Amino acid sequence: MLSLIPASLLVSRRVAAEGSEVTVTMLMDGEALNEQAALLGRDPFSLALEYQQVGLNGIILYEDTPETLADKGRIIALDGRQFNAMVLLAGLEDAPVLPERSTVLSELEPDALTPLLRKSATVPEQFSLLGRDWYWFSGDSLETRPAGPDQEELRRYAAAGFDIAWRPRNFPGLTDPGADFPEEANYLIHYGLELAGNPDALPQLVEASQSYITGIIEGTEQAGMDEVVDDIPTVRLLSFSQEHVNRGLDAEEISPKYALAASERGIRIMYLRPWTEEHMGNMYDNTAAMVGMVREQLEAEGFTIGPLDLEPVDYEPSLLLRSLSGLGVVAGLGLLGLAYPGIWAGIVALAVALLCVAAAGLYWSALALAAALVFPVLGYVYLRENIASLFLVTLISLAGAVLLAATGSEFATMMAITPFQGVAATLVVPPALYVFQYALRYRRPVQWVRDFAGQPLTIGLVALLLIVGAAAGLILLRRGNFPIIGASEAELALRAWLNELFVRPRFKELVGHALAVVGLLVRSLPVWLRAGLLTAGVVAQATILNSFSHYHTPLVISLQRTVIALVLGFLVGLLLSAVTAWAAGAWQRWLGSAARFDDRKR
Repeated sequence: MLSLIPASLLVSRRVAAEGSEVTVTMLMDGEALNEQAALLGRDPFSLALEYQQVGLNGIILYEDTPETLADKGRIIALDGRQFNAMVLLAGLEDAPVLPERSTVLSELEPDALTPLLRKSATVPEQFSLLGRDWYWFSGDSLETRPAGPDQEELRRYAAAGFDIAWRPRNFPGLTDPGADFPEEANYLIHYGLELAGNPDALPQLVEASQSYITGIIEGTEQAGMDEVVDDIPTVRLLSFSQEHVNRGLDAEEISPKYALAASERGIRIMYLRPWTEEHMGNMYDNTAAMVGMVREQLEAEGFTIGPLDLEPVDYEPSLLLRSLSGLGVVAGLGLLGLAYPGIWAGIVALAVALLCVAAAGLYWSALALAAALVFPVLGYVYLRENIASLFLVTLISLAGAVLLAATGSEFATMMAITPFQGVAATLVVPPALYVFQYALRYRRPVQWVRDFAGQPLTIGLVALLLIVGAAAGLILLRRGNFPIIGASEAELALRAWLNELFVRPRFKELVGHALAVVGLLVRSLPVWLRAGLLTAGVVAQATILNSFSHYHTPLVISLQRTVIALVLGFLVGLLLSAVTAWAAGAWQRWLGSAARFDDRKR
């Protein structure tokens, strides 16, 4: 209880930091826009202006490569095989024969290659042929070698009022990354799976990135980000792959995902890709509809659409307050151990502690994981089994959530650079701990093993084991933003309806609370069945801590989801309890009728 005082101070600071960001920006991928424009026979800039009219406010522009410079008619770009073929057809006997895997370049416009040459630590070979200067590099780098920004394109989009993001490229031996970052851009979204300058020139990248907001791509790890994230302004962004957009989502399906990401996961850059195929219908109509719906839904959630503030999330936890909060987690672990009889107290507490260290190391994240494993169980093992305990149990879980947030929150975790360690255990270990403690109330483990081993194999027992195994597997496979087993159409419709009314609660939480209410109210049920229903309640409590372990989700949102799930689960549970009590009575009466029938036969 005392540890909640410093923990609450840290949590209030974090809530204040999260509440300062209410603006999001909607940026469209310029490369995909160019592809769509080519398919439609349109100019990409005029197409962008049309999307701007329906709600788009920004554009994402890419650094040039030899291939794109050639497409724009500014240079000649050939690989070694193409160059040798040209020489052979022209009958040029004095021309060099180059390796097939090489990159051969020549300017058509003055200084078109200057940015490319300035960025490369490798000095190309030079020669003159056909009255022009040629440069060649070993290796095929026509599509990958950075060639600097297209200043004319940047100026045109900036003059039209677009919020601009720049996608720089990395390359082996890249020199002075950031020297040519365009001043027209507000954001950096590094291309590919590594940051420009990784691994040797990251200090120069950090210096050059101070005037820009760097986008952290959700679900994509980029090499070098861990090393620089504490030293540059960053925000998180959401994007979907071009293939997923083209073949998996229509405008009505993709639009709510952005609003949900902004409100529940702290996403601030909405990275939009236009359709470049027509599997999902007319690509232009789909794109215009998506832009309009995303903007409408974001504004309905209370967000302002526009350029983001350069200031990063201002949250730095106090070491003293964090340490005092950690004492509360340790106290909770001790309380959990004391809920078990005899030697099992020390064994359980030590096992949970070792699991946390093994999963998260000797760091704050181990304390955060311990809070997620311990506090969902405490209420159900200590409190009396009555309906009032449901709300007290949830208060205990919320106390654990406060301690989890206080010990685990820091800049890297809030920006999802450092993920929560041991997240799978948060939904498996608490119900296992509860089942074990519940079983020890009646007999020792050796007695359970002996009785189970001697239990005759019946259809009912097999069915029960299959149901338990399926439930446990479903919990594991349904976790995360991209679960192995997705939600059914009925569940998706229910989620959408709930989300229209308020912040969508976690489904496992809602169902678990409802089943726990049945277990607490319907006392006529067999002990083993009530234990199963209360275990579902523990899963609901574990889901509360699991929600708060998503550090990138604002704490207020996680609290709203918890309260809504508790209220809805309680109401659904009351209805289920009435149905269950009636069904249990009817079942008993039906079984009793069999006994009366037997008596008449005798």
